[in-house]
Amino acid sequence: MRNYLAAECYKVFRRKYLYITLLAVLALEGLLLWGCWLTSSWGNEGMSFYSASTLVVAMLGIGVYATILTCDMVFSEQYKQNTLKNEVAYGLPRVRVYLGKLAVSTLISLLSAVVMVTLYVAGCWVLLPHDAQDGAAMALIGYGLLGALPLWLAAQGITMACYFLVRNTTLAAFVSVGLLGVLPGIFQVMGLLVHPAFETVRQLMPTVMLETLPYLAFQWDYVGRCWLVGLGLLLLSVAVGLTAFEKREIH
Repeated sequence: MRNYLAAECYKVFRRKYLYITLLAVLALEGLLLWGCWLTSSWGNEGMSFYSASTLVVAMLGIGVYATILTCDMVFSEQYKQNTLKNEVAYGLPRVRVYLGKLAVSTLISLLSAVVMVTLYVAGCWVLLPHDAQDGAAMALIGYGLLGALPLWLAAQGITMACYFLVRNTTLAAFVSVGLLGVLPGIFQVMGLLVHPAFETVRQLMPTVMLETLPYLAFQWDYVGRCWLVGLGLLLLSVAVGLTAFEKREIH
């Protein structure tokens, strides 16, 4: 397994895809930072380290959709290029192939998140004025990240299952967006028109829980629920994806 993980990491880290994507996101962060600094320099006392840095918590939901990019980086058109077929034909266990790609895509996601959050918060610290709320800002960011992590892992598992089970990578991305972003809206409508149980299920979806998280600051029971739901969805997505992949004929 270690050799397979090393090979997958080598394949991803030598591609420009990862670095171009990361640079594009960091450029957008820089634009946001510039806007915050400009607002502060115009004398807006409401724009401080606290108000700018805690935007991280409000944007945690973006991490759900970012998993589509990291899964795409790792999966890399394998059905189209027949590389997945070659891996299986070479004798690699399908469990190793599936879990290896999931592990590497998760690693890429977490490393990218660390870089993006660290640089943004550091930029806020350097450019913006400080006050007595600095400690509260760091605590809120830590709270948000702690609650978001298991939900990001769930999204990673769901997205990777889509990439393994849908042959066309573009279609796999659309299916992932549908499951993560569109399905909650459908359940919301069904909860209003059909039965409240649909709304109960919607409240346990990663995107909805991430939207709710900032409004329940420091409610640690909700963070516990995030971990329970996130890890549960991760295990369920791996079980479904791996079972279907084991039975699938690759050609």
